[in-house]
Amino acid sequence: MNYILKNGYLPFINEIQDVYIKDGLVEKIGRDIKPIDLDTKIIDLENRIVINGFVDGHMHLDKALIGEKVINKSGTLYEAIEIMSKYKHSMTKEDVKERSKKILDLSFRNGTRFLRTHIDVDHKIQLKSIEALLELKEEYKELIDIQIVAFPQDGIIKNSKSYFYLEEALKMGADIVGGIPAIEEDSIKHMNMIFDLAMKYDVDIDMHIDETDDASSLIINDLAKLTIANGYIGRVTAGHCCSLAANEEEIILPIVELIKKAKINIISLPSTNLYLQGRGDKINIRRGIAPVKYLLDHDIPVAIGSDNIRDPFNPFGNGNLLEEILIAAHGCHMGGEKDLNKLFDMVSIIPGEALKFQYNIKEGNKANFIVIDAKTKADSIIRQANIYGYFKNNVFETNLINN
Repeated sequence: MNYILKNGYLPFINEIQDVYIKDGLVEKIGRDIKPIDLDTKIIDLENRIVINGFVDGHMHLDKALIGEKVINKSGTLYEAIEIMSKYKHSMTKEDVKERSKKILDLSFRNGTRFLRTHIDVDHKIQLKSIEALLELKEEYKELIDIQIVAFPQDGIIKNSKSYFYLEEALKMGADIVGGIPAIEEDSIKHMNMIFDLAMKYDVDIDMHIDETDDASSLIINDLAKLTIANGYIGRVTAGHCCSLAANEEEIILPIVELIKKAKINIISLPSTNLYLQGRGDKINIRRGIAPVKYLLDHDIPVAIGSDNIRDPFNPFGNGNLLEEILIAAHGCHMGGEKDLNKLFDMVSIIPGEALKFQYNIKEGNKANFIVIDAKTKADSIIRQANIYGYFKNNVFETNLINN
């Protein structure tokens, strides 16, 4: 079946266009496209939003849904780490695949078509989770473009086995090397080891940085310096960056300028950080989110991701990026029309380009985009619009409901 989707709103060019799909590929984009064969179904989208799909730039698929099996009674980060440390001994490749598939299916139904997931690699889980995700990456390749980050959750400096498995993960095909310098006594050494691996295997870097309320913890500054020193400009992403929000502007402005010079992408995780941060504050309790608006105002590419989904670190989450940016709108004071439009971009075109996905709707590309039941970016967030339709196996399915 071929299709002409008429009157779709393409928000990134701000135009109403028709899209002609032939044999599962975008044949033509323009106005008033007429069918050239009888086997063409015409669907009037009535100015609904058409995009490539949402981009979830930071998720932990290997941990997802563990919270349904083991309860974090205190809700704290410390108990979450303890739970994961114990649970890993019982994790199997099949367990990881089963839970990950549920979230991938949920995310797909909610419009995600591009996803970067951090997968633990250490002496406990070894390469089981990496093996599971490499198989799922192939299994879901027609539905979701998955990037795998090999993530050394428990550190690498004092644990040679974890470092060994981290390198093995890259040899096996992990796309990106991760890092978590705050877990080490020597954060600079940790980052240098990660840069060494990245350069050896010519992969990008994505680190967990400054997920803390401690204003003095500004590892992001060191990361930016190392990025420039190693010639890795434009190849590094930093997730969380919470402590920036705990400092005055005179402290963070030079750091932000350095981030900009290093072309580091920032991924904010509002749901998890709103839940975990600020717990030590007795008054004026902080929200614990990176200063998103400030970073955007200084031309830093900022994206928003799901992070943890129903696991010991965060009991919430539906793999729904419209839900995530609604949370961000509240947590980051971003309710104006321009703010809402930018939030929409932070789960679509910004991470699509910053994380180097093939993010565009153009002639010759596979038709794998989504239609949102809304006519403006802001309205899609405010109403938490349903996914009106999408392509699956070259068939356009309509009237689908989220979750």
